[in-house]
Amino acid sequence: MLAPDADAEPVETITSRRNPLAARFRRAARRDAEAEPTVLLEGPRLVEDALAAGLRLDVAAVSTSPAPRVSALARRIEPVARVVRVTSAVMAALSPAATPSGLVALAALRPAPVEDAMRASPPLVVGLSGVQDPGNTGAVIRAVDAGGASGVVTVGGADPLGWKALRGAMGSAFRLPVARSGDPAAVARSAAAHGLRVIAAAPRGGTPVAESDLSGPCLVWLGAEGSGLDGDAAATADETVSIPMRPPVESLNIAVAAALIVYEAARQRGGAAPPDAPPGGRVRHTA
Repeated sequence: MLAPDADAEPVETITSRRNPLAARFRRAARRDAEAEPTVLLEGPRLVEDALAAGLRLDVAAVSTSPAPRVSALARRIEPVARVVRVTSAVMAALSPAATPSGLVALAALRPAPVEDAMRASPPLVVGLSGVQDPGNTGAVIRAVDAGGASGVVTVGGADPLGWKALRGAMGSAFRLPVARSGDPAAVARSAAAHGLRVIAAAPRGGTPVAESDLSGPCLVWLGAEGSGLDGDAAATADETVSIPMRPPVESLNIAVAAALIVYEAARQRGGAAPPDAPPGGRVRHTA
């Protein structure tokens, strides 16, 4: 237990990298997106966002010489989850980051059902097909959250709840539905059942995004870095849109493209924030 004074730290200390807890953190860092309900949170910012969203923490590990912010956060965690102190060598084994922050935690979180991303009024869902970079996946989730879109669905590619994607999303994955599917056609069928138009984003050749009607319910597909949208996802689209670019620029980072499309949709809809957006955050799907 943590004592109530400001300098208190967990009394349970782990000094061996072979401790079973280290194995749990390593397993969460390389988790199987389809089967593992546990996610790894690296750093005080992400843990604070998880707590604000109501995520259920299981265990948190704090370095033996924590920064004041980490110490204060550990005291907040202790009433609701196990908190342990670890040596620097053990922290290096628990944290997948090149430079550990001094705080890592495990929490229960699963992808949302695809339908949850389509329940807003009107919904604007961003679909990611084959996006391999978890940092880009997280950045797209953050842009979707910031621009007031209703959710993200990933097909293939990076795990949106992997530790790198969560770090890139900076808490946004806790605040809006993030779904995962293996079949773009199934996602498109669900979109059609909910009255969404399906739109594919392409680097060139499509309707300029400002001239496309994004004011109604939409699912917008974005493709992998480099190769673009795959044929299976593109085949589900009712329309293709493009973001005009001055030559010789040929493409944009996927998170930049997502942000431009989401904010254009927000402009057409009369504002960036959905009218029913709650204060703070709310967790969507815990294990």
